[in-house]
Amino acid sequence: MERETWSKRSYFIFAALGSAIGLGNLWRFPYLTYKYGGAAFLIAWMVSLILVGLPWLIVEFGMGKYFANSAPGVFEGIGKKWEWLGWWPVLCAFLIDTYYTVIMAWALRYVGASFTMAWGIGEEGAKGAASFFFDEVLQLSPGPEQLGSPIGTLVLCLLIVWVIIFLIIYKGTKVIGPVSQYVMIIAWIALVVLVIRGITLPGATQGLNYYLAPDFSQLANLDLWFAALSQIAFTLSLGMAGMYAYGSFIKKKGDINNNAFITGFGNCATSFFAGFAVFSVVGYIMQTLAIPVEEVSTSSVGLAFVTWPVAISMLPSANSLFGIIFFLCLFTVGLSSAYFLAYGGVISPLMDKFGWNRTKTTAIFCVVSFLIGILFTTNGGLYWGPDLLDRAVAFYGIIITGILACLVVGWVFPASKLREYVNETSDFKIGTWFDWMVKLVVPIGLAFVVIYGGFIPDIKSSYGGYPRWASNFVWIVLVVTLILSFVLQSIKTKGSSVSDTKTKSEVKEK
Repeated sequence: MERETWSKRSYFIFAALGSAIGLGNLWRFPYLTYKYGGAAFLIAWMVSLILVGLPWLIVEFGMGKYFANSAPGVFEGIGKKWEWLGWWPVLCAFLIDTYYTVIMAWALRYVGASFTMAWGIGEEGAKGAASFFFDEVLQLSPGPEQLGSPIGTLVLCLLIVWVIIFLIIYKGTKVIGPVSQYVMIIAWIALVVLVIRGITLPGATQGLNYYLAPDFSQLANLDLWFAALSQIAFTLSLGMAGMYAYGSFIKKKGDINNNAFITGFGNCATSFFAGFAVFSVVGYIMQTLAIPVEEVSTSSVGLAFVTWPVAISMLPSANSLFGIIFFLCLFTVGLSSAYFLAYGGVISPLMDKFGWNRTKTTAIFCVVSFLIGILFTTNGGLYWGPDLLDRAVAFYGIIITGILACLVVGWVFPASKLREYVNETSDFKIGTWFDWMVKLVVPIGLAFVVIYGGFIPDIKSSYGGYPRWASNFVWIVLVVTLILSFVLQSIKTKGSSVSDTKTKSEVKEK
């Protein structure tokens, strides 16, 4: 069966950008920039992109295209004993999608709430934004030991999310491509509207000064380098299996190097631009409520679902409109990442390995993911999904598999062979420096992230202040997914192996 391909190069670029641009661009990057010295963080961030992000992205795009296969097939092609290394990130992608879509359900819930400004307008809304999110939307329990029951409105929103994802991906790239183009254009238009509104608010300049004011002494801070490297790793959606699949859909004469650079720099430009929307609003809140920046600026869910609603409540006019625009923007950037994880990260590998029908595989995946996601709509769901499970798979999982993947591609495949291959059809050529980036620099950079920001703090004390029994969930998930990756490798299927198929096609071309 002939492998599907992107019908237009632009579709691939928009799909790759959509997979990379996600929730972290809006709620994590701006906060890290402020926290670690503004322009100083931007320097470390760009260094991390060039030394780690782009070589890693070329590896995943290039290897997917070379073997015309998703992550497990790529590593089976390198050597049958390495197939498990393709399945481990597949399992991580699957688990990430189960709680990532729940956050999208929150965003959808807030789109509806914005029509009536359910958390309030003016000072009443500013005071009530946090309680609306934690007490009414999440109905959050006191701790992870109290899971509670599913919240009906969130389950309904989650169902809508998965129906939308199914409709986008069940026909493959011929729908994913054009949909990605429209999704990203809509997201960028919404972001432009938010930036324009933000910078015209009183106090915006003060907020932007906090965002970009340089503190170059921070460059000597290891925390800054950890934050920059980990942000690059997560924001480009690497280590989640999907970029191998997206690369495998590129046509034979498709350009890897150029597309990787467009994806990497396009994603980072979006993050940087989003910071203007976020910190102009931070400055407005500071001036309006007369509170210091430390009480306004935050990361993760707090920024999206507390700080922004506070700002929307305090706007002098059109509160509902800007609430709808912001949460639709949040939903759309999350959507493109969610269906990337679903199709590129999980469904394509299953189809490639077992020869399953696309529609049935997609339907089963969406139903199973929805059912698991219901656990994270419960009163204690925030603790187990977007926090503990996220730590296991979206931090440890993608970083560890990224280290191992680059070592195997760099030394076993090896990197020089990949470089020669991608240079054949690329507008500009990459030099031998690429080999050493893949062999040494990327693994060392990622090893620093996982050791400095992961093993050292998490082994010494429980993660996030949780009880040790709850924190151990992180290690249990890692071990279980690793074991399952070997189980999937051991399953035999009919037909020739990926490596045999590749060899035959190469002989035929010659």
